[in-house]
Amino acid sequence: MIRLDHFVINIDNDMEKLKALKRWIKPMGFPFEPTWGKGTKGFQVANVWIGLQYLEMVWLKKKDGGGWKADWVEKYNNGHRGIIAIYLMTDRLDEIREELRSRGINVSEPERISFRWFFGLLKKTMPWRSIFTEPIPGTDLQICFGELDGPDIMEKMKAYMVPNAADNGIEGIREATVKGNFSEEAWAYIQKLFPEAQLKENCLTYDMGTTRLSFKSCDKQGLNVEVKAITSNKDYLGKSFEVENLKVVL
Repeated sequence: MIRLDHFVINIDNDMEKLKALKRWIKPMGFPFEPTWGKGTKGFQVANVWIGLQYLEMVWLKKKDGGGWKADWVEKYNNGHRGIIAIYLMTDRLDEIREELRSRGINVSEPERISFRWFFGLLKKTMPWRSIFTEPIPGTDLQICFGELDGPDIMEKMKAYMVPNAADNGIEGIREATVKGNFSEEAWAYIQKLFPEAQLKENCLTYDMGTTRLSFKSCDKQGLNVEVKAITSNKDYLGKSFEVENLKVVL
């Protein structure tokens, strides 16, 4: 089993922008509390929860990042804003790592995210392991895979998935489409990442059953990501919002 999980987005350290985002998306059914995400003295996260999936918006409060992923900290300090990673969750992380390596893809050892908080006195370790592939050539976008420590972890985590658009009938994310002017090298790399993906004209789609991840070639420079959320509320259909270069569409 593999499914879309979350999208890591670098944003400015600007609380007024986040308050404006809250006012913008609340009428669309997306409740949002910018200060409820994890953080340290060096970084802060704000989450927009969409069922079991979410947007993880990150900004640095200090240049050293305070425990955030080192290479992402470097890119942030060099001015990167927008999506930097797409996370997929699986229940066979070690197998996937070996499969990626067998196809010639450099991938990290499984690792855990941990950081110190409460004035550095406490250490928090996330209950999952992650592996990170190298960025898609010509971009800063990484595909990451994670695995929870056990099947009961998700039930425990649901208590922290608040406020959640699921309460308003927005049930989750069905598909994400990454659009970019991909080089031949990038296309070859994406196909190595997802050998089971189906290529149709200028779009490569990896269907995971409940969720899909697509890559679409276009003439526009830079990356843009469109995320399609599922809703049972007809009043929200057709509405959308944007965070940097990622757009959520109902």
